[in-house]
Amino acid sequence: MHRICVLVALCLYAAYGYESCDQKIMEDTICSLCGQRKGSEQQEAGRQVAFFVYMSQNVLINTISKYKTFVYDRVETNVGNGYNVQTGNFTAPESGVYVFHTTTTAIDKSHSTIEIVANGQVKDITWADAMDHNDRAVASSMTVLSLTGGDAVYVRVGLLFAGNYLESNQYTRMSFSGFKLA
Repeated sequence: MHRICVLVALCLYAAYGYESCDQKIMEDTICSLCGQRKGSEQQEAGRQVAFFVYMSQNVLINTISKYKTFVYDRVETNVGNGYNVQTGNFTAPESGVYVFHTTTTAIDKSHSTIEIVANGQVKDITWADAMDHNDRAVASSMTVLSLTGGDAVYVRVGLLFAGNYLESNQYTRMSFSGFKLA
C-alpha cells in the first residue's frame, strides 16, 4: 500500500507539471492521508482489540457469592488477547476508550445484580430479576470506559442474588464482550 501512495504522489506531481519536488515530503503528505506510512501514529495507536465470551452452562445460584467474579469459559473472539479465561478479567492492552457489554438471564424465581468493575470500582450495575415469577428476566448493559493500558475490567455478582440459577444454554447466553472504540 505504501508503494501505491508513492506512485499516486508521483503521478499527481507529473500530471500537474512540477519539475522538481522532494520525494519524502510527497510521500509523507500523501501517505499520511491514507494512513499507510510506516511508523505513522495511526498504525502505532490503532491496533484492534475485541472480545466476546460466554458461559457454556447455567450458573447455580448456590455456587456464587457476593462479589464473586464471573469467569466466562467459552471464548469466541479475543483479538488482542485482553480476556483471561482463567480469571475472568479483561486487561486493556493499550490506553483508549472501550465499550463493554454484558447479558445475564435469571429464570424461574431467581435473580442477581451484576456489576461491571474497572480497577476495583463499580462502573455499571444491572439486575436480572425473575424473583417473583416463573419466567426469564434478561438484564443487559453497555458501558463506555476510558482506560489506561493494564487496567482490568470484569463482571461480578452484586449485592443481591437468590433462587435457583442464572441461565446460559441454547435459549439464552450469559455473555461479556468489549472492544476498543478509539
